[in-house]
Amino acid sequence: MNLEGTGQRWAIVLAGGEGERMQSFIQGWLGQPRPKQYCSFTGRRTMLEHTWDRAAAAAGAARVVTVVNRHHQPFLQSPRMLKAPGRIIAQPRRCDTGPGVFLPLTSVLAQDPEALVAVMPSDHFIRPKERFQDALDEAFRLAEFLPGQIILLAAAPSNCEADYGWISPGSRLPDSRASLVRSFREKPAPEEARELRRQGGLWNTMIVVARAAALWDMAQILYPRMISRFDALRPWIGTEEEPEAVDLVYRDMPAINFSSGLLARVAEWSIVLPLSGVHWSDWGRPERIQETLSSIGAQSALPGLSPRTKPVAAPAAV
Repeated sequence: MNLEGTGQRWAIVLAGGEGERMQSFIQGWLGQPRPKQYCSFTGRRTMLEHTWDRAAAAAGAARVVTVVNRHHQPFLQSPRMLKAPGRIIAQPRRCDTGPGVFLPLTSVLAQDPEALVAVMPSDHFIRPKERFQDALDEAFRLAEFLPGQIILLAAAPSNCEADYGWISPGSRLPDSRASLVRSFREKPAPEEARELRRQGGLWNTMIVVARAAALWDMAQILYPRMISRFDALRPWIGTEEEPEAVDLVYRDMPAINFSSGLLARVAEWSIVLPLSGVHWSDWGRPERIQETLSSIGAQSALPGLSPRTKPVAAPAAV
């Protein structure tokens, strides 16, 4: 199972969410529940497939590890088979995004102890791909030269969205667009979001780039019991016993949120890199999908979510 070379770029794709805020909308649209990452809101490809494209472009298809919930596996096969790059690892139950990150990170470190890794949620709209890949490449280079730091990609806010996490940048790094992180604020009140935007705050995209070992060491300090479980899993990665070992690791696993439980507590080890010329949106609500598709003139597959403004020419595939 080992891949040639160490210190390679890897990508972890988070696809274990249930999309609770979209469930009733998707139920009404499709007539059945389906997590949003397995939906095609415009065009033919799902949000997960778009994320796989970005992950494979950044790290190479063989070094993409996707985490799903075990009961999501039918969504990978129906209504059509989704061709995943790299490997898929299934968690027996969802314990929030903390274990959702460190389960695939265990797989990465078992193969490449010197890995650089990008953690990428699978329910984001990002365009254009080329500008995003440039920013991700810049983040990888920062993580390579700043091995103890976490690099956070952030989006310039287009409104005072109170449902996102916000990052307040501190001092600018020399000869770089990146800055130290002064503070995090998770889902502020509307008036605080307005003030954060006025002061130059950025939206936290939850796209993180770091040395895998740096993430591991930080979690070891904050959540030693969780990390000890995943340490015990490493020898079983890639063996026939891996699924059973994962079940044992997840027995009584606590729920830990990667953003509020880890990132927000390590601001002193974090660097924020703003996305430039990139349209980013977390498609966690129907109105965000409508807003995005209207802004780019793309046709929605959802009833009632067609753009308000028709494009002059056929848009590029998204």
